[in-house]
Amino acid sequence: MRRALVGGVLTGRLLALLLLVGGLVLLVGFLEGEQYRVRTVIVQGNRLAFADAVVRESGVLGQSVFRIDTQEVAERLVMHPAIAAATVRSIYPDTVVIEVVERQPTSVWMTEQGNWLIDSEGRVIGNGEATDLPHVRVSGGLTLQPGGRVPGTVARAVPELVKRYADRLAGLEYRPAEGLILVFAGGERIILGDAERLADQLAVLNALEAQGTSWLHLDLRDPDRPVLWRVGS
Repeated sequence: MRRALVGGVLTGRLLALLLLVGGLVLLVGFLEGEQYRVRTVIVQGNRLAFADAVVRESGVLGQSVFRIDTQEVAERLVMHPAIAAATVRSIYPDTVVIEVVERQPTSVWMTEQGNWLIDSEGRVIGNGEATDLPHVRVSGGLTLQPGGRVPGTVARAVPELVKRYADRLAGLEYRPAEGLILVFAGGERIILGDAERLADQLAVLNALEAQGTSWLHLDLRDPDRPVLWRVGS
C-alpha cells in the first residue's frame, strides 16, 4: 500500500513537471511567434534625427514585442547626438512607438566640412542650416563631428552677443588658439577666448567705449589684464 502511495505521488509530481515544461514550451512558442515580431516602428517628434536612423539604432525590428526592454531602448536612443530624451512603447501585436525629444540648436558653426548645428551646451547635433540662428565662422583647422563638443561657455555666449550687439555686429569667429572673436562692423575685433567670464569681459569693453578709447584689436581673454592695439599702432 505504501509503495503504491509513493508511486502515485511520484507519478503525480512527474506529471505536474511535464505539464509545467510543456506549458513553458507553449508559452515560449507563443511569445516568439512570427505574428508578434515587430514589423512596424512609428517615430514621432523627430526633425533633425532621420526616422530610419532612429529605427536602426533602436534595434527593435524583428524582435518579439514581448521581449523588448523599452527603458533600455530609450537609454540607447539618447546616445544619438540629436536626441535629448526618448519614450518607447510596445503595442500588441507587432508595433513599437518611439517618441523623441530633440536637442535644440542655438547656433550654426561654419567649417570647411559644412555647417553644424550646436546646442546651448556645446554639443554638435549634426549637419544642418538654420538661417534664424547666429552663425560662427570656424578657422584654424578645427574639425567638428556629430556627438562632439565645442566649449559650452562659448555656445551660451553666442546668442547673447548677437542679441546685445545686433546693430553693430559684423560676425563671430572661432579659432582654437584664440577662442571666440567678436567682430564689429567698423573692423574692431574682440578676443573672448572661451568666454568663461563673459560678464566681466563685456564690462571692460563697455568701460573702454565709455572712455572713448580707440582701438582695433582688443584681447579680453583675461579681463583683469586686457590688451589692446590702438588704431594706427
